[in-house]
Amino acid sequence: MVSIIIPTFNYGHLIAETLNCLQAQTYQFWEAIIIDDGSNDDTEVVVESFIKIDPRFSYIRQANQGVAVARNLGLKLAEGDFIQFLDADDLISENKIELQINYLKENIAVDICVVNTKFFNSQNKSKLYTDFALRNKTFIPEIYGSGYTLISDFLKRNPLVIQSPLFRKSVIDKIGSFKNGMHYLEDWDFWFRAASANLCFGFLKNDSALALVRVHSQSATQQSIKIIEAEILFRDLAKNNLLKSGLSDSQKKDLITENDKLRIDTYKKIMAQTYLYELKKFVQYYKEINNTMSFLKALLKALNIKRKTIYSKKKV
Repeated sequence: MVSIIIPTFNYGHLIAETLNCLQAQTYQFWEAIIIDDGSNDDTEVVVESFIKIDPRFSYIRQANQGVAVARNLGLKLAEGDFIQFLDADDLISENKIELQINYLKENIAVDICVVNTKFFNSQNKSKLYTDFALRNKTFIPEIYGSGYTLISDFLKRNPLVIQSPLFRKSVIDKIGSFKNGMHYLEDWDFWFRAASANLCFGFLKNDSALALVRVHSQSATQQSIKIIEAEILFRDLAKNNLLKSGLSDSQKKDLITENDKLRIDTYKKIMAQTYLYELKKFVQYYKEINNTMSFLKALLKALNIKRKTIYSKKKV
């Protein structure tokens, strides 16, 4: 059985479409656990209408604590042999679960099966794009294997959307659940821990198995400053995960050095969006970086970004 875990917050206007896509799955042996993270709209009414006609759906309400806590509650309640995460505003293609189950049965060494991702706009759901910007200019890379190269790839970016992987429940036994308190990039931390624990990713290249991401104004990925703040936390967690990994000492050293550089680059991005009169924040960044030269390098790069932004606005 597949346990599908769906956290939701005020998505009563979209969640019916998400639940409909589950009922349309060609693989029917699943349970869907909807965790309502303190919605104040009609989410409960909408979900209850599904529960009345389909006992595979269940609904649990919690006080608003964030998506990580909601998913962790779903994991505690999950009875399936496989886990599928799905956000309440997104979709999956009707063959996705069946094809991934078959893939995992045929590839015993694979822990996590990944599929391709397409993006769509609510106003035109039939037109699919390869990127979040809806421009078809970039592609999400194929993720597979395990070890140094895979960990290095995950260190640089999160190449997965949350509903792309379907994985064995044993993954949770090996790496644990989501980190409570992370409101953004908690999924990046989760997949990075999986890669660092030497779990094996497999890529199912089949256009009938797709993760479908809705792009709209409420999308979490639109919250830029909060995303940057979360990346700083991710960098700190990543270093600890690298130290605990089974990599050789030289590989750990290389990746930790790379992570330190990316961490400073993250501070550059957040300082570029911080007003110069917010001196307390710059003092905070200095203390967190804990290195005068690294702080000054990040600050100078941030000021250069500010200069270019002002110049481009004047030019317009």
